[in-house]
Amino acid sequence: MVDGKARGIIARNLVTGEIERHSAHAVVIASGGYGNVYFLSTNAMGSNVSAAWKIHKKGAYFANPCFVQIHPTCIPVHGTQQSKLTLMSESLRNSGRIWVPKKLEDAQAIREGKLRPESIKEEDRDYYLERRYPAFGNLVPRDVASRAAKERCDAGYGVGSSKQAVYLDYADAILRYGKIEAGKQGRVNASQEEIIALGKEVVKAKYGNLFDMYEKITGENPYEVPMRIYPAVHYTMGGLWVDYELQTTVPGLYALGEANFSDHGANRLGASALMQGLADGYFVIPYTIGAYLSKEIGTKSISTDHEAFVEAENKVKNQINQFFAIKGTKSVDSFHKRLGKIMWDKCGMARNEQGLKEAIAEIQQIKKEFWSDVRVPGSADEFNPELEKAGRVADFIELGELMCKDALNRNESCGGHFREEYQTEEGEAMRDDENYAYVAAWEYKGENQEPVLHKEDLKYENIKIAQRSYK
Repeated sequence: MVDGKARGIIARNLVTGEIERHSAHAVVIASGGYGNVYFLSTNAMGSNVSAAWKIHKKGAYFANPCFVQIHPTCIPVHGTQQSKLTLMSESLRNSGRIWVPKKLEDAQAIREGKLRPESIKEEDRDYYLERRYPAFGNLVPRDVASRAAKERCDAGYGVGSSKQAVYLDYADAILRYGKIEAGKQGRVNASQEEIIALGKEVVKAKYGNLFDMYEKITGENPYEVPMRIYPAVHYTMGGLWVDYELQTTVPGLYALGEANFSDHGANRLGASALMQGLADGYFVIPYTIGAYLSKEIGTKSISTDHEAFVEAENKVKNQINQFFAIKGTKSVDSFHKRLGKIMWDKCGMARNEQGLKEAIAEIQQIKKEFWSDVRVPGSADEFNPELEKAGRVADFIELGELMCKDALNRNESCGGHFREEYQTEEGEAMRDDENYAYVAAWEYKGENQEPVLHKEDLKYENIKIAQRSYK
């Protein structure tokens, strides 16, 4: 920051460890979302919040951090050593049917390997999305489908060794497609086996790559056995607050794509992240940043010898040195896993006041332990993935606390934020538009200081907001 404006960045060369200074008349951040605060997510393992979080601590507001999208069709967690989750395309819900056993004893037998899912009779299957949402069935939005899966698993009907999975079944689709294909070919007397074979070919043409991926990961043939799926963290609607020109509250500092909060509200729709990337990158920033830079024509190039660069670089070096000086006993990943479990259990698909308060206290304790007992091996002047992770996890810990505070402040259920105290008798989200129709933009006030909430009221002139219903 030079004279109150963003004038460059400090970066670390990941290969050599060299700290670099880069000056500019404006800074653009397009560093993605923060889903890996949960440790396990569908995001790439390198995805992190560090750029956005450092900007936040420099004065940029962070908006709606509690709004997180949970995707309903992911391959379930399969072990304690897992480092990420795999997304199965949402297109699979177009044709597949989602179910769990109706009987608790059947679910238990499946988990113990005493019963095969394909042997469960049709009348003993609970197609719970079709039952609860007859108008939309398996095509309800992601947050609704995810919570419904959680409800069934919490009630004891989950399948798989973890008890945290439901079935996505293509048996009916294979028969349906097979009959259609046989009709096209004029095979009116086709046998059941021939119809199934034809149906599998149609499914293979539509979804073959996904079925192959599933089989490689799980060792199960989804053409023969229903796929097991469970929700997982996929996208973060919150992010750096920006105006309509994509500028943060720091002059000359812009945030694009998932790094900002701007387009998705409380519940991102499928493919709209691609839309935002295209809109922000092609149609907005080339014009808005040009308007900003036109006013900077008279500003000479900022030297990287400026005291602001020296100060910022020293701060980075001090943090790196601190990591190595701790010489603790616990790995960076051990802290990240603990944080992720707290976030998933208490600030995940469902939240409540007690859990969020507990999470805040637990995260504060993790922060104390991290800065006193983390062990970062190696050195700073080399390729050192553990050092990279240490910086990222330090930022995730602070972000996780803010997410819980944001969720605790929002006493309603809305989109990706579901408070158990605020739901209808049927278990659906209950919004409070009178008191919470605003963007929550949080201002960082310093280490161990409470963040300040700024409210940007949501005003609709051409539409009337209404409660969603998928019955």
